[in-house]
Amino acid sequence: MLVKVDNVKMKYGKFEAVQNVSFEIAKGSIHGLIGENGSGKTTLIKCIMGIFKPAEGEILVDGKPVYENPDVKKRIGYVADSNKFFPSYRAGKMAEFFSEVYENFDMNKFKELNQTFKLDMNKRVGEFSKGQQMRLAFMLNIAANTDVLVMDEPTSGIDAIAKKELFQTLIKEVEERELTVLISSHNILDLERICDSVTMIKGGKVIDNEVMEVRKFNYVFKNNVPEEFLNNPKIVSINNTGNIYTVIYSGITQEEVEANNKFEPVYVEELPVNLEEVFVHVNGGDSDEK
Repeated sequence: MLVKVDNVKMKYGKFEAVQNVSFEIAKGSIHGLIGENGSGKTTLIKCIMGIFKPAEGEILVDGKPVYENPDVKKRIGYVADSNKFFPSYRAGKMAEFFSEVYENFDMNKFKELNQTFKLDMNKRVGEFSKGQQMRLAFMLNIAANTDVLVMDEPTSGIDAIAKKELFQTLIKEVEERELTVLISSHNILDLERICDSVTMIKGGKVIDNEVMEVRKFNYVFKNNVPEEFLNNPKIVSINNTGNIYTVIYSGITQEEVEANNKFEPVYVEELPVNLEEVFVHVNGGDSDEK
């Protein structure tokens, strides 16, 4: 594993923002990080970047700690939700600055990226919109050719076309040079499309896989639905259109699924569950994710 988050705990006074979080990210993969507002995502990301020192645990890249380790930090790029540029610098000057900070920065690559993202290199960064600043941050970090790229809400403020181009570029980097990516996003469906693995956190803790075990079925009954079927405590939600009942379960076993045959449904079909449905279930129906 290239990146290892090992039993990390982070406190603000007595408040534990991150509680014993552990996960690993394989080289050349994209790992998603999702959770509702205040779940601890941003604090965890700042620990991974070496901005914060965990109260307990450690974060390693290739087995080496990130915190107070310049040799490791220079291998990590960071596209933040709110990027801190020098506002008086022109975009081209920011690229020159990055070329001095990152030894593998490729100016030709940066210029090629701008053929896609089309930013005015003579414009001051402080005059850019949020979406333009986000595109600039992405271009700079891709051109830096780091081994790891951490992205916090990278599509914030950008339009649908730019978002598509951003993801296409990101996937190309992962495939061609085994870039390792950690990405957090409001848009869960975006993460589902591009991520190889996902960690979901709530209240600073990683959600247990058993809690996330959600299954969805369509049932068709010839007559009225039996009350015993409807009262199953593992049902998360149930909706019906005519005689078709769409049921989402949490933690249901295969034996329990087969036991539903006693209710004599005339048709049963298991449906794919998307990440957003799991997220809504885990967070008690609150879909305002961050």
